[in-house]
Amino acid sequence: NDDLAIKLEPLVNNSSSLEHEYCILKQLEGGAGILHVEWFGREATFDTLVLDLLGPSLHDLFLAQNRKFTLHTILNIGDQLVSWFMVGPGIGRC
Repeated sequence: NDDLAIKLEPLVNNSSSLEHEYCILKQLEGGAGILHVEWFGREATFDTLVLDLLGPSLHDLFLAQNRKFTLHTILNIGDQLVSWFMVGPGIGRC
């Protein structure tokens, strides 16, 4: 996959949500529907996370549907989440 997403977070304090996201994604990597982390590090004054881009985000899909999901779509998302958490890998402390 050649499409990448780049997330930037300014270095303003010692707490980095991108670093935490990176830690969690590395633990989940290889699971169904989990994207691959290409790189994480500090670049200039930013924490930077580079990820495979799998397709449109859930937010993009929501906006494309005029900010409304059908009940069927919501139940489908919920079913996938419950199934994933029941059989997916556990998350250790980050």
